[in-house]
Amino acid sequence: MREGTWDQALAIAAQSFSRLDSQTVSLSDAIDRFLAKDALSLCDLPAFETSSMDGWAVSGEGPWKLIGEVATGKASTQVLHYGQSLAIATGGVIPQGTTSVIPWEKATENDGEISGEIEEGANIRPAGMESKIGDVLVTAGTRVTPPMAGLFAATGHDSIDVIKKPRVAIFFLGDELIHSGVPEDGAIRDALGPQLPAVLTKMGATISSAQFVKDDLDVLNKEIAKVLDSVDLIITTGGTADGPRDYVKPALNNLGATKLIDCVKVRPGYHVLLARVTHSGRDIAFLALPGNPQSALAALYSFGNPLITSFLGATQEKLDNVELTSSLTTPEGFSRLVPGTREGKLFSPTAYLGSAMLRGVAHAQGFALINPGKNPEGSTARWIPFN
Repeated sequence: MREGTWDQALAIAAQSFSRLDSQTVSLSDAIDRFLAKDALSLCDLPAFETSSMDGWAVSGEGPWKLIGEVATGKASTQVLHYGQSLAIATGGVIPQGTTSVIPWEKATENDGEISGEIEEGANIRPAGMESKIGDVLVTAGTRVTPPMAGLFAATGHDSIDVIKKPRVAIFFLGDELIHSGVPEDGAIRDALGPQLPAVLTKMGATISSAQFVKDDLDVLNKEIAKVLDSVDLIITTGGTADGPRDYVKPALNNLGATKLIDCVKVRPGYHVLLARVTHSGRDIAFLALPGNPQSALAALYSFGNPLITSFLGATQEKLDNVELTSSLTTPEGFSRLVPGTREGKLFSPTAYLGSAMLRGVAHAQGFALINPGKNPEGSTARWIPFN
């Protein structure tokens, strides 16, 4: 696709690559990972009839003679007969013969005798009340949360199958970049190196390497060749145009890559490329971002995030709509990505909106995708959150 719309490019990024393979990890390592298949309950939950209160397990009508206590975490070998009771804690296994559990606060004990009002079956959790063996607890493609990990443990899991994280190699291009100190004599301080790995990690990827490469085609070709066997996604910054020192397209030609996206009619982020590189029977995604910091972020959140989502087998989320608090226009025929904040459904742009600027985007919560043309106050835009 050459100079397609933002929506066309989004569809390509979201649909052109397949879900990665799965791996088995411990429950503690599964947090924020995506399930490879439905997680099933391995047992009934609870596995036995249990008490939902601290109190007394009783049989029949009262008063009841207290004959002992139910040991926590063990099935009771005692059998309650009519008029008898056992002390029991929350989660304790209900002894045979129990008709109800009376909470501590609703009964009295006097010389080994329990008195109180009961309702038959009260405060007893049946076995399998929460789930039965084989029940689907969480469906495939869901991001695992800490409470989900707790549920998996409670239903018998020691580990769980998740999708592998896409492995990413990042190449930062540009001889003009410096990496420490105050820029002088035409140099530019690198602003993408400190942030892109963190953004990609939050999106669900793992960073295999991140390095700066000088503007030399042979060097770039050699460095890319080194990572082809070990990554699922290659990302470059800068060098995506057609100038004399823009080497991304020649590097793609050297790889025999298939271009999927070649520029998108959106500002910032026009000079973005997405290609498929086939190597040793595997398809590797190659996402080339513009060099300007805001343009690179706009393109990454627009097309890198859905690309990673497809690798993870997760659901592509529909973007929320927001309402503009001020009028905004776009270049003829182009969408526009404007950094800003939202309060409820209201969107307000930040200051410093230039594609090379970071001061405004540093205080933003996301981008509003502005429709081509004039958009007066109150118009609707789509919201691309950073979180």
